[in-house]
Amino acid sequence: MLQSLERRAGLPIAFNPTANSIEWQAGVSCEQTRIRSLTEMRAYIREADAISPTDAIYTVYRNLRRTADTEAIQATGLRYDLTVIPPGVFLSNSHSRGPIRIAEGRRPEAGYSHAEFFRTAGHYHPVKAGTAIAYPEVYEVISGRAYWLLQKPRAGDPARLEEMYVVEAGPGEKALMTPGFGHISVNPFGEPLVMANWISSAFTYDYKPFERLRGGGYWVLEAAATDAIEFERNANYREVPELKKLRPKEVPELGLIRSQPLYQLSHELGKLRFLSHPEEFVDILTIEKCYRTL
Repeated sequence: MLQSLERRAGLPIAFNPTANSIEWQAGVSCEQTRIRSLTEMRAYIREADAISPTDAIYTVYRNLRRTADTEAIQATGLRYDLTVIPPGVFLSNSHSRGPIRIAEGRRPEAGYSHAEFFRTAGHYHPVKAGTAIAYPEVYEVISGRAYWLLQKPRAGDPARLEEMYVVEAGPGEKALMTPGFGHISVNPFGEPLVMANWISSAFTYDYKPFERLRGGGYWVLEAAATDAIEFERNANYREVPELKKLRPKEVPELGLIRSQPLYQLSHELGKLRFLSHPEEFVDILTIEKCYRTL
């Protein structure tokens, strides 16, 4: 049965739990649907010989919007996307203990210790031309719960990290990917994760450091205890600082309020100016302003 997400998303969309996919009503347009397969993800994850219960690790719906809003959104150079990450873990052949099974009501592969949870490949954003600040991005959890790994590398050396955070967020919470930080979205929980994001269309992502180093500074793994989560330093990095846990703050100056779906800013697009002109918001686009430490 389809699960309506309209109230949380601000768009007439629904989640199909059978296909782990998004469906939308007439009057909504989507420019591209992009599925990241297990074959593609093997280059980015801890175990190169990984297997999994599904080949579709996550799906991105790019430039989703009400058709009536297309002209206004395009005029700003922004884009609204949705990402779906089902619950699951990557298993290497050496970890496999027989047929892969998914128990109802439990995380797929519960009990396989040190298996890496499904996640995105990870990427960095470039510095905006003519400035000294990189483009930011803002996410919202629509359904499920998310972890984001945020990491800041030393200049010119992605293998040496200066700061490393894990952000936990639930439905309605907004998480700002602050300038200069690469990021990975992780689903370490036993339910599908549906996220939205606004981002500038003026640049392309840089995935190469995450591919070369097989992920972020930490891998998010299933612990031996059922439903427990472990963080393991990624040995491919030369320097990885202590991991600090954060929760998002509301940032009213940027229109980021928990009770207001992120898509509603399509009618107040001026509040999203920080995505295209981050140089004007340097004092706000910081970890301290956007998060609280746990």
